[in-house]
Amino acid sequence: MLKEMVLERNRKSGGVVFMAAAFLCSAFLAYAAAGSSVFTIPAAFAAALPPVYCLSAAVGSVVTYFLCGKASASAMVICSLAIIGIGKWISAAHADAKLSGTLAGASTGITGLLFGIIVEHSLVRGIVYVIIGVITGAAAFFIYRSIEIAKEDDIKLDKNALTAFSAIYIIIVAILCGFNISVLNVGRIVGVAAVLYAAKSYRHVGGVMCGVLTTAGIFISSSELGLPAAFLGIAGLGAGLVSSYSKVTMSAVLMTVSFLGQLMVGMNDASFCMQADIALGCIAFMATPFHLIKFNAVLAEDEDDSGAERLVKARMDFVTCSLADVRKSVEDMIKVLDKKKVPFSTVDEVSSRICGKCRNKLYCWNDNYNRTNACFIKLEKMHLPDTDSFPTGLDYCGRKADLVESFVRCRKEENINKMLSARLSEAQSFLFSQMETTEEIISAISDKINFRYSRLMTKRLCDSLDRYSVGFNTAVAYYNSRDRLVAELYTDKNWDEDPEEIAEMLSAGMRVRLTSWEPFSSENEQCIRFVQETAYKPEWKIAQSSANDGEPIGDSCSFFCDGFGYCYMLISDGMGSGKQAAVDSAIVSSIFKRLVKSGIDCTAAIKILNSIMLTKSEDESFATLDVARIDLETCELTLIKSGASSTIIKYPDSVMMFGSPSSPIGIIRNAEPYCKVCNFEESDILVMLSDGVSDSLYSYIKEQLLSECSLEELVNNIRRAAEEKSNGGMRDDITVAALKLGREH
Repeated sequence: MLKEMVLERNRKSGGVVFMAAAFLCSAFLAYAAAGSSVFTIPAAFAAALPPVYCLSAAVGSVVTYFLCGKASASAMVICSLAIIGIGKWISAAHADAKLSGTLAGASTGITGLLFGIIVEHSLVRGIVYVIIGVITGAAAFFIYRSIEIAKEDDIKLDKNALTAFSAIYIIIVAILCGFNISVLNVGRIVGVAAVLYAAKSYRHVGGVMCGVLTTAGIFISSSELGLPAAFLGIAGLGAGLVSSYSKVTMSAVLMTVSFLGQLMVGMNDASFCMQADIALGCIAFMATPFHLIKFNAVLAEDEDDSGAERLVKARMDFVTCSLADVRKSVEDMIKVLDKKKVPFSTVDEVSSRICGKCRNKLYCWNDNYNRTNACFIKLEKMHLPDTDSFPTGLDYCGRKADLVESFVRCRKEENINKMLSARLSEAQSFLFSQMETTEEIISAISDKINFRYSRLMTKRLCDSLDRYSVGFNTAVAYYNSRDRLVAELYTDKNWDEDPEEIAEMLSAGMRVRLTSWEPFSSENEQCIRFVQETAYKPEWKIAQSSANDGEPIGDSCSFFCDGFGYCYMLISDGMGSGKQAAVDSAIVSSIFKRLVKSGIDCTAAIKILNSIMLTKSEDESFATLDVARIDLETCELTLIKSGASSTIIKYPDSVMMFGSPSSPIGIIRNAEPYCKVCNFEESDILVMLSDGVSDSLYSYIKEQLLSECSLEELVNNIRRAAEEKSNGGMRDDITVAALKLGREH
């Protein structure tokens, strides 16, 4: 109850402040219009406000007209204000920009037409007032739109906002031009400073646009004031072209261009007054601190196709290079394995099978090696060896039939091996051509990435990096589909800066809290992503033990974030245990991590991995892959499994197990991973296991999850229970991983 009373009191006090502000602004507008009987901006301003504030604005204008002695001259505007006030109260529930503009235009136009015909007895004047009414309606529309845009926390200068602000700027300049201090004009001084501000923030485009708008506002106020200001657009262009230099240089260029323009049309007293206004405007610009000038740019969040193309090109080139790097690494790995492979020898194979079990082995192969080896070579070269055509050097051999049969069998096996080797070579060639095709496809993708490039944030990013002398090849900032800021930095591979320190520096320079993730490399470059803090922050713990003491763990387990708002926890279990299993699981986990961080979809990455494991060597090898992907904005959990163990999730009121009807990576071609989207919230706990944890321990794991222990205690307890369970039996590598989410703030 007390909280509601405080909120109600704050609401009422805020309403009083806004009413007072509406009264004062309207009084100022009326005072500026006191010298003109057809200045209807007070009516447009009142029409753009809610009913209560509209009444306050109308009272402010009427009071000012009476105090200035211009009530009779402004009778048309006063009548229009009365009609607008009544109309706003009637249409309060349906107020919008169009209705406000229509109300202001209709009331001012109809009132003006009646005054022109009845009071001034001139139909022409009545028509002029109707035109003024249309202009008043447009002004009310843009004032309403500007107020609505200004209420937003993050102002973005899209086309609609630019149009509204441009119209308001012209009106403000026109109003300020009604104030003179001796021979100096306030509107022109403010307009010159604004042109320089725009040129500094938006270079020559901002200078030209603001210069033209300023000239238009001055002309609306007075053609005598506007003629000397006709060159502000050209002067703004010149100032914008030198915006990268100092403020003094920009001011000097603007004054010089304007002065030369005045010389072209002839100098007079008005020209010298204009030059004085320009000089004061330049002084105001130079006296303003630089960070206040940049504040104007905070409102701008423009989109630029060229920037989007730069981002897409940089990202796609990097993904392509990553794929090429993976392909080259696999090619090198296959070459190494081929070098280690012992060539097939029929002579050695037959001697091992037959002579290895013969009692005369020492006599034949130790005492008479050359003779025996020459006879075996003759047998190998025979098309169809038989006992009748047996070499004379082996007449004493008592196992001639076995030798002939073994040579025939080995020849068949050699032919089969050659055929399999040819097929493997063909499959490897197909794999590499497939990967090269994928590289080409990814290079061509440029319009399917959902992001919004930010020129402003990219400029801040580059300025911050330059300020601290941080070297880079490409730097781009953009907003992802969740409207989170992402800064991508592409550097040389030997770049040795600390990403966490760079993140702190960029957070200060870009005015957005950024976090950095582990850099990842392609062949020649590395990419570092700095991401605006997400809604959730992951906490994870891992516990592992080897099947045999002194041997490496055959499981690979890791946690990483891709920089796009997702975190990943994965476990890969190689076939068997020991060194070979560790190699297979490391290949699967490391390549999957590189592909995903490069921007490749999980399913596509697993298919590439499956092809690699099938073709990397003649030896059979495979590995399971268990992946949990979590969206750090929405908590959405996706389980991706290839022959992996079940995953356990603890919910507030239950514990559930999710299985996987899929095959490991490297078993069959065109294997599809198992994917399932699961509910997951902040208080839930995810537990992932390798094959070393027996299914019979699931009841124990459930008890541990319900005991509310910490993640570190949870994974260690499960690991110890799995070790005790396997004592006395066949042991396997054990990996236990647990994860939960917490709020970032």
